[in-house]
Amino acid sequence: MSVILKYLSDIRVVIGLAALIVLIMILLIVQRIRSSKARRQLEDLEDRYNTIKKVPLSFKLNKAVAISRIVPDAMAKVTNMKDDFDKAEANLKQIGQALADAEDEIIAGKLKKAKMDLEDLEASVALGEQQVSTLDGFLDSILEKEEAQRQEANEYKNRFRELKERANANRGQLSGAWETIEQVISETERMFSNCEDWMYASDFEKANAELANIDQSLHRFEAILNAVPSLLEDARGVVPKMAEVVHHDYTEAYNRNVYLKHLQVEQNLTVITNGLRNDLEQLKSGDSNGVRENLDDYKERLTQLGEQIRRECDAFDQMHALANDNVSMYKEAEKNMNYLDSQYSRLSGRFGLDGMDTRLNNLKQELAGIASRMPKIYTLVQENQNPASGLVGSMKELNQDLTALNESISGVRAEIDSAAGGEERARKQLLKLQVIMNQMQVKIAKYKLPSISKQYDADMRKANAYLTHLNDLINAVPLNVQVLNSTLKEAIDFIYRLYNNVNNVVATVMMVENTIVFGNRYRSTYADIDSELTRSELCFRNGDYTQALSIAIATIEKIHPGNYESMIRENSSEA
Repeated sequence: MSVILKYLSDIRVVIGLAALIVLIMILLIVQRIRSSKARRQLEDLEDRYNTIKKVPLSFKLNKAVAISRIVPDAMAKVTNMKDDFDKAEANLKQIGQALADAEDEIIAGKLKKAKMDLEDLEASVALGEQQVSTLDGFLDSILEKEEAQRQEANEYKNRFRELKERANANRGQLSGAWETIEQVISETERMFSNCEDWMYASDFEKANAELANIDQSLHRFEAILNAVPSLLEDARGVVPKMAEVVHHDYTEAYNRNVYLKHLQVEQNLTVITNGLRNDLEQLKSGDSNGVRENLDDYKERLTQLGEQIRRECDAFDQMHALANDNVSMYKEAEKNMNYLDSQYSRLSGRFGLDGMDTRLNNLKQELAGIASRMPKIYTLVQENQNPASGLVGSMKELNQDLTALNESISGVRAEIDSAAGGEERARKQLLKLQVIMNQMQVKIAKYKLPSISKQYDADMRKANAYLTHLNDLINAVPLNVQVLNSTLKEAIDFIYRLYNNVNNVVATVMMVENTIVFGNRYRSTYADIDSELTRSELCFRNGDYTQALSIAIATIEKIHPGNYESMIRENSSEA
């Protein structure tokens, strides 16, 4: 122990030991760095090795071998490729063993040996990558057809999945064909299973055939989803409802005794009902071919039937309304014709109607012709064996003829009534004019007018001449109504104008008398009043009544300016 302490106390020994320790540490660090670098290189090679190993060469080779048994052209290529595959497998096996040995060497610290082995591994892995890439490309070329088939199958699967989801979402609208849809789904799933089996067995021809069947099944499935809901809606809802409405309208029309046999409504409804039943069965099986055309045809026929029924009902109502109207018009025409016969025979000589007999005979012939036509038409209506739409035309024609005939008869009757009524009116007017003339004479006599104008005397003579002439015209045979009416109009205008003039003169005379009487009370008081009133009286006696009134009023105005008129009226009433 003392010897060791002696050596340790020597500084050179201490330095030497320290240098040794540093050297050992440096060596260890270098060793660690070299080991880490080798480890990283090994890990990189392992990753590349694992990537190569992941390529399913064995699986692809087995598929290629299976294909080569079916496709003769691929047999020679696959056979030649087996040797390359064996070499690649041997290389991969050697790489795996070499990787394990290199790892052991790195762990054991044999870094120099490991470095050499890693360099060899680098070359082996590069070779392996080249071999695997070449084999994988070759096998892919052999399996390309299978890959295309698998991709196509996957597309069909996605499409099938979407169609199933769509079907389930619209199950209510597809209830009438749901059993068929379930069958289509089941059959399609079976086809997918068969296709997978054929592809697994590398029987591409049979797989292709199954894919074609799947495509057809999907087309059918999609066609059902696209067409069936709207078709079922029409077949189970729209068309039956339309048929129900037509049947209801037909029943109501039948109960009203409307003739509808020519429309064959019941036969049409039976045909449509049977066809609709067949279409529903066809839709239930998922077949929509021709159904849309059938449904559209049903709707068009039902629409036409409904319109024809309504048209016949309208024609039926119109026909009976015209029938009643025609009977009424015929009775009216017959009544007016009888009236014309009686009036014509009685008044023809009196009113000069001898030239009207031809018109009356023509009207009688027209009425007789209509009378002969009516029973035929009304018999057809009563028998109810013909469509109203056909008979309503005859009714309209008869109505037009009766309307025209009644207008003609009414025109002739108006002429006769006008002639007879003209005489009566003329007599009444003559009587009124005579009364007016008497009133004028009474007024003139009552007021004892001291003077009357020569024109008035002439007007009175002219008025009396009018009355004499009117009386002669009324009693003349034949009566000339036109001359009578024109003469009567002239007489009325003249006599009424004369009557108004007389009334005006009488009113003026009364005012003059009242004014003079009122002014008499002031004569003794005012000399000028007496003088003016005397002048007014002189004008009055001379027949100048207007001048007399002006003088009298002006005189009273001097005494009672502004209110003389009320005072005169008051004085007149007191008198």
